Amino acid sequence: MTKSEFENKSLVFIVLIGYILNFICTSIGYLFNVASSNELLHYEIANAFAISASVMAGRYTGLRGQHVAASAYILLGIAHGISLASLSRAGINADRGAMMAIPMIPSFIFMFWCSLYPLWLRVIGLIPIALFSLVFVNVQSGQAYFGMVLTSGYAMLQMIEVIWGIYLYKDWKQNRP
Repeated sequence: MTKSEFENKSLVFIVLIGYILNFICTSIGYLFNVASSNELLHYEIANAFAISASVMAGRYTGLRGQHVAASAYILLGIAHGISLASLSRAGINADRGAMMAIPMIPSFIFMFWCSLYPLWLRVIGLIPIALFSLVFVNVQSGQAYFGMVLTSGYAMLQMIEVIWGIYLYKDWKQNRP
C-alpha cells in the first residue's frame, strides 16, 4: 500500500469513526441532567468529532472530484463549530446555537451536487434543513430553542452524517487499486 492509498483509507475511516462517535457522544449526553457539566462535555466532544469528520470528508470528496460537496463539508464543519461555540460550562447559548443553521442549510443544499451519494440520501437532507430553519425562526421570534424540533434536527443530521460516512467508505472500497 502506497502512502497515498494509506492516506485515502485513513480519510474514510476517520470520517466514519468521527461521525459515529459524534452520534454516540451526543446520545450519551442526553442521558445526563439538562445543562449539567457531563451533558455539556459530551456535546463538546461530539462536536469536535463532527468537525474533524467533516473536514476529512471534505478532503476525500475533493480528491474524488466532488468539489461542490467538498465545499459543503467545509460549511458543515463550520456549522458544527458554531454548535460547539454555543456550549459553555454555564449552559447552552440558544442564540449562538440557532446560528448553526446559517452554514448548515447551504451545506445540505450543495450536497445535491455529490454523485457519491444516492438521490434519496441527498433528498432526506431537506429534513434537517426544515427542522433547523424552524429552530432558527423560533429563536429569532423569541420562542423556545430546546424541544422536539431541535432534538429531531440533531438526530437527523447525525444519522445522515453516519450514512454519508458509510457511502464514502463504500466508494473507497470500490475505487481502491
